Amino acid sequence: MVRTTVRANCFDASALVKYYVEEEGSNIIREYWQNEPTRYTTLFCYFEALSVLKVKWKYKKEITEDAYHTASFSLTGWFRYVSQRIHDLDFTSISVFDRAQDIARKYSLDLSDAFQILSVKEGYFSPMARDSRTILVTADEGLAKAARNEGIKVWYCMKEPAP
Repeated sequence: MVRTTVRANCFDASALVKYYVEEEGSNIIREYWQNEPTRYTTLFCYFEALSVLKVKWKYKKEITEDAYHTASFSLTGWFRYVSQRIHDLDFTSISVFDRAQDIARKYSLDLSDAFQILSVKEGYFSPMARDSRTILVTADEGLAKAARNEGIKVWYCMKEPAP
């Protein structure tokens, strides 16, 4: 099937980590990633993904030190390239922070997840509509549910077929 629409994909930290290290669902994320030309993440997700990589190496011993450094370097290179072209919301703005806090409280989410929802709803790619609406790509079921409740198009990659 040939797709005739363009859409952005906002990858959360859980999906990013699956792309950069081998774990359950990595093959699904990698295949999807290769077929989607417009991919981005929030600054929060970038830092969150780096933290998850650190925990996987340093504390859980799930990846080697070399794998940690390789994944962190690759993630950073990709994020630097993407973030230069996409101007997201200012998460330090009081009004943005307040809206994120409202979402976080409404769904018992952390602020990183709430900022992702706001980024998709109000950020750089938010003017896209219909079949071109941004997709939030996540392996976090709670985030997927909250984002759907906020009217966001979501792919919960652990149990749903790719969009």
